[in-house]
Amino acid sequence: MLISILVPTFRRPHHLAEALDSLAQQDRSLIGEIIVGDDSPAQFHSDNRAAIAASGVAALVRHVINDPPLSNYPNQCALGRAARFDHILILHDDDQLCPGGLAKLAEACADETDDSVRIWFGRSEIMDEHSRVDPVRTAAVNKEFGKDGPGEVRSVREWSLEHAIPPDGFLIARSTYLAHMLGARDGNVGDWGLSVRLANSGAHGRFIAEDVARYRVHTESLTNLGRGVDAHIMFELTQQLKVSAPEHIEGRDRLLREFVEVATTRYLRDGERSTAWQCFLSPYWHWKRRFSPRGIATLGMLLTPAFCWNWALGNRGGRIFRS
Repeated sequence: MLISILVPTFRRPHHLAEALDSLAQQDRSLIGEIIVGDDSPAQFHSDNRAAIAASGVAALVRHVINDPPLSNYPNQCALGRAARFDHILILHDDDQLCPGGLAKLAEACADETDDSVRIWFGRSEIMDEHSRVDPVRTAAVNKEFGKDGPGEVRSVREWSLEHAIPPDGFLIARSTYLAHMLGARDGNVGDWGLSVRLANSGAHGRFIAEDVARYRVHTESLTNLGRGVDAHIMFELTQQLKVSAPEHIEGRDRLLREFVEVATTRYLRDGERSTAWQCFLSPYWHWKRRFSPRGIATLGMLLTPAFCWNWALGNRGGRIFRS
C-alpha cells in the first residue's frame, strides 16, 4: 500500500517543520508522496521551502503554492484531487503523527474484512503550542469522544454522534474522499460535512484503540485567527444527518441543542437574519434558555433594526442583512 499524505499549510513554517518531522519517523515504504498545499502569503514561502528541505522527507514532497490562496478547506480538497495514490491521509500543518501511527492505520486497512468500512482512525494525543502532550486532557478528550474503549467497527453515523472521527490523521480511500469531501455549503467545517456525508452513505468506520496522531490546541489555529468555527453551518450539516433509531434521533438532537445558540448569533453576524429567527424559534432553543441572560441578549440582537447593525459593522462594506 502506498499512501498520499496531504498537508495543507498556512503561514506556520515552525509547525510545518514539526509535522514533516513526524512523517520522517513513519514507515517510508508506506509513503507514496507528501503534498504540501501552501496557502501562505509570499513572505512565508522561503521558510516553508526551508522546512521541507530540512525535513528528511524532502524527496517525497511536492510543494504546491496556491496563488491566489484557496482558504483552508478548499486547499485540503485541492490536495485530494491532486493525490496520485489510492489511499490518502490528511495531516494539518500544526498536527503530527505519532511514531508508527501510519503503519497502524495501514495495517488495519490492509487487514480489513468488512466491506462497509470506509475510514480508519485511532486516538489523538492532545498537545499544546509547544508540542507538549497533556496526558490528562488527552484521557478526558478520548472519554468525551467515546474513544476510551476497545477498537471496534461502528457506523459512521454512530461515530459522528460522538464526534469521534478526527478532522485529520485518518486513513481513507482517495475515491471515497473525492466522492464525499464537498457539500453545497461547508464553510470551515468541511471535516464535519465529510463525516455527515459518509454517515448518510451508510459507511462504517474502524476505530483503532491506539494513539496514532497528535492534535494541537493553541491560539494560532486557523479558526481562532479567522472567523471562528462556522457553528451555523455545523448546525445545518447536523440537521442533514439521517437518523431513524430513537437513540440516534436523540443523539442528533443533543448536538443541535449544543450548536443552536452560537449558530443563531452567527447567522445574525453573517447577515442571515430570517434564518437566525428560524434558529431561535426552533425546538432546539429550550424555552428556559430563551429567558436566560444569553437568550434575552440574543433576542435583543434579533430585534435590533438592520440599519443599526449595518452602521455598527460598516467596516464589512455594504449591507450585511438580507431577508
